[in-house]
Amino acid sequence: APATDPGEAYTLGRRVLILVAVVLGSTLYATTLLVASTLLPQMQGTMSATQDEIAWTMTFNILATAVVTPMTGWLAARFGRRETISWSVLLFSVATFFCGAADSLEALVFWRVLQGALGAPVIPLSQTILLDSFPKRQLGLVTSIFGMAVVIGPVIGPTLGGLLSELYGWRWAFYMLVPVGFLSFAGLRFTLPQ
Repeated sequence: APATDPGEAYTLGRRVLILVAVVLGSTLYATTLLVASTLLPQMQGTMSATQDEIAWTMTFNILATAVVTPMTGWLAARFGRRETISWSVLLFSVATFFCGAADSLEALVFWRVLQGALGAPVIPLSQTILLDSFPKRQLGLVTSIFGMAVVIGPVIGPTLGGLLSELYGWRWAFYMLVPVGFLSFAGLRFTLPQ
């Protein structure tokens, strides 16, 4: 007989791996929203940009996120949750790498726009996936772990990004996030059902 609670269909190990992969992707996305704010002065100097011009890297990233977030439901219905979130995390990680590799203000703004747009579905889909993957009796614990991780990311990100930028240059604040994104992508691809 099929389980009445969809979350009961998964083994405990698989649920934990789903939680880890989803939390990694969500924390990564939340971290990049603020990590760039600590890098603005260094990026401004590298790009020979004015204060207003370098602020575009933050503004357009947020705008792209705001435009694409409402499309999450359509994307998930069209391509499936697994495909949407996993490819979103992977392409977001690639855009993050190119943010660090950008050699002009225009390139940096372009990759930040893509970063915001590609990462926008991650948070809403993460919550949906967790609600479907865990039994109702565990949802309080799971959503508190998810919420804590998403809140900690923006706190740790700028601190670690600032430290890396002082030691190695601002580009490494973006590069540090890429392996985490690839790890999250692999976890999502292997743990979420087709």
